[in-house]
Amino acid sequence: MKILVAPNGRTWNQNSRDFFQYFGFFEKNTDFISHSVQNLGFATVETFATYTHIRFQPASFATACLQRIIEILLTQPHSRIILERSGSYPAPLEVLHNRNDAIARLRILQSAARDDHDIPAAPTIIPLSLDRLDDAKRASLQTALAAWREARRHTTTRNVAEIATSPVFGGGGLAWLPGRDRCQIAAWPRTYETYSGQSHEDRVGRDIRDLPDAAYMLPTTRAFFTAASSQEPRLDLIEARMTSADGTRFWCRYERLVLPWRASPSDMFVCSVPLVRLVRRI
Repeated sequence: MKILVAPNGRTWNQNSRDFFQYFGFFEKNTDFISHSVQNLGFATVETFATYTHIRFQPASFATACLQRIIEILLTQPHSRIILERSGSYPAPLEVLHNRNDAIARLRILQSAARDDHDIPAAPTIIPLSLDRLDDAKRASLQTALAAWREARRHTTTRNVAEIATSPVFGGGGLAWLPGRDRCQIAAWPRTYETYSGQSHEDRVGRDIRDLPDAAYMLPTTRAFFTAASSQEPRLDLIEARMTSADGTRFWCRYERLVLPWRASPSDMFVCSVPLVRLVRRI
């Protein structure tokens, strides 16, 4: 199956009437697919029995197009991915045997095509199905979800600190949502400290809106309110540029399991259980 992805992220069926109407009249024997990839910033994602083939033009690789390709890759069963850079010679083909490596490579190629040569400050957040926790690679997240269910989603202000320090929950962040209209830091993520090299104990108790690195913090914590409102867990894939207290930056891709805890009818805590996939300095 071949999917054509437009620069704005829209997907097209190459045999549909809408597709041909979009391009208008072409001369006989025109290769619509090659023309759209080479000249119009489209990309193709084609699935075979044992691998996925992605074809794109690095010089016109739009962010929205890349975002949609990542979403498609996350639904594919195989991790072997072939990248074909249209018009790139020599060595236009790259074979990667890990989905995370393929996404990282696509990110690098797409970043190089932008004028500012920079990674966007706002994180990319992709909701994932909880069914993905059945994969053995996510055993730690599955264990955390099982512990949360065993506790029946309830905690107390007396033992909530145990959630932040328990290895079952991976040392992720813990937030307090008093009245469900504010978000205060109850425990800072130990994973963030690991890769930033900075201590953040002074930020415990502060409102999320008062913290530095707001371009990363605010979008990623919106899901806390969603989980608290629905009382249901959620799984996300996040790709983000983070900034340390000393100004150094690093880029991270990780999955996180968001678990809401009820302490009282008005008090909610939310923990974020991380599974880091890739970290690199910028």
